[in-house]
Amino acid sequence: MQPILGGLRRVLLVIATLSLLVPTARARAQAGSHLVLVKMVDKPNAQFAFEPAAIVAQRGDTVRFVQASAAPHNVHFLKTPKGAKLGDAAIGPYIIGTGKTYDLVIDSRFVDGTYAFTCDPHDTIGMHGTLTIGPSTK
Repeated sequence: MQPILGGLRRVLLVIATLSLLVPTARARAQAGSHLVLVKMVDKPNAQFAFEPAAIVAQRGDTVRFVQASAAPHNVHFLKTPKGAKLGDAAIGPYIIGTGKTYDLVIDSRFVDGTYAFTCDPHDTIGMHGTLTIGPSTK
């Protein structure tokens, strides 16, 4: 009987330990990435803007562009650091309709540095922004 109880205790100890580790690992994964919100807004005098216009992110983060304007907007990266390979992410889709979003995951296509972006239809009236990618401080 004693060997059975000893084995049962070990199994229960392993289960208890695993139950403590699972929430910790989940919390750690969630803490590893962030959601960065950028609104595309109307300004007085027929002006438009990204708010905030300067954003900072790390790999693993998601930058969510939120349409908060009646005009169509997009995100077009004009300047990127050497080594960036944005591919299709260099020019995002047009976002039409209040509350619609465009999510951009900061992944291996992005190298550390500063990226300059604009909204194509509103480039000439100053709808610009910057995205700075840096090493994770986590």
